[in-house]
Amino acid sequence: PCPGPAPLGRAGGAWPAWEPQSPGSKRSPEVRPDFALAGGLDPAACGPARRFPFSPASEPSGEALRCCPAPFLPFSYQESRAKDVIIPAKPPVSFFSSRSPVLDLFQGQLDYAEHIRRDSEVVLLFFYAPWCGQSITARAEIEQAASRLSDQVLFVAINCWWNQGKCRKQKHFFYFPVIYLYHRSFGPIEYKGPMSAVYIEKFVRRVMKPLLYIPSQSELLDFLSNYEPGVLGYFEFSSSPQPPGYLTFFTSALHSLKKDGVLWCCYLLGQSRQDTKRSLHE
Repeated sequence: PCPGPAPLGRAGGAWPAWEPQSPGSKRSPEVRPDFALAGGLDPAACGPARRFPFSPASEPSGEALRCCPAPFLPFSYQESRAKDVIIPAKPPVSFFSSRSPVLDLFQGQLDYAEHIRRDSEVVLLFFYAPWCGQSITARAEIEQAASRLSDQVLFVAINCWWNQGKCRKQKHFFYFPVIYLYHRSFGPIEYKGPMSAVYIEKFVRRVMKPLLYIPSQSELLDFLSNYEPGVLGYFEFSSSPQPPGYLTFFTSALHSLKKDGVLWCCYLLGQSRQDTKRSLHE
């Protein structure tokens, strides 16, 4: 099909895009403009020229408007595409300063983090992305908590965004930052509280000591008044430093932190079983 009408200038004696035709004109109404159509398109394929009557108010004696189709100019375009150039990402840099109490594994050395974790009692792992605004904001809070607990807890930060690091290849986090705590071989316990040094420190201390020691009746009553829900266990330490059931009770306390982050597991120490029952009834 021919393209729609479009103006065409006079060239080489060609007709203009439109021209009034009077009844006495010598030019045949079937004569088409004299122009060449590129690509070998036959002008006859467009059919006879269309005629439109003029409005009597604008043109006299029924003159007609001859409308010419615009020429179709096919052309070929050969794209010259260069080879893709891939620029490798810049190597990562330290996220924490060299004077920070936080060990910064900015190349994502997850294997080294696992190695030192197994040799430490309590470890906090801070997984971050250098571009992440939340990671940048939490950095100062982690440093503040580490400055108070670095003598008891190992703080390790891991860049988990660099695509060449093992952390990025093995971990698939949906958000940053992520904080994991480990107590010896138990964990991870994910911290889901506010990114504030006060709350982070409080949670770390609960992981360090998930059980509350109660040596007296007054402290027992205080526990019953302030902790709800709470779990109370009684163990005889006179015969063994780890009486039957103690390790299970300790692990259950850590599991409670892993589930909801609330300290509610405690155990009673220093009274006879009869005194304990009497205190509970009172």
